[in-house]
Amino acid sequence: MSLYETVFVRPWPFWAAGAGIGLFVIVFAWFTGKALGVSTGYGTCCGLVSRLSFFRKRPYTDSWRLWFIAGIPLGGLASAALAGKLASTFQMGMFEAAVTPNPWAKGVLLLVGGALVGLGARWADGCPSGHSIVGVAQGARSSIRATIGFMVGGLVVTNLFFWLVA
Repeated sequence: MSLYETVFVRPWPFWAAGAGIGLFVIVFAWFTGKALGVSTGYGTCCGLVSRLSFFRKRPYTDSWRLWFIAGIPLGGLASAALAGKLASTFQMGMFEAAVTPNPWAKGVLLLVGGALVGLGARWADGCPSGHSIVGVAQGARSSIRATIGFMVGGLVVTNLFFWLVA
């Protein structure tokens, strides 16, 4: 097996991927003095179209965050294309099996879920990925507490959901 296949084709073990992400976050913060975070990048996107004063202040005015946000889906598309697995589908596996295959109901549930995640991200002063990846890597106590809350809440809601639909 080649180095290229090991690094770019085969999935990394969870421990290596997690360590790589954590190391990148720390090195990025060390060299730039800035923290990565999806909700802050989303706020930068909102600042492009919103007239609200909330989005006119730092960190939402940092234009580099737009490249970070754009790179997430574009990187996924490039990865799938390079692996020869780029395909369009509206199928969502277990979600459809457990909830509904109806596209309108699926859309409403995803919209409501996205709104709840956005509300929670604002309430927690950052999104789960920002707290759990960036904040924990930087040793922020508030992020450690938030991550514990996300994990406990996720476990409870997931088990409750499958108990109700099963």
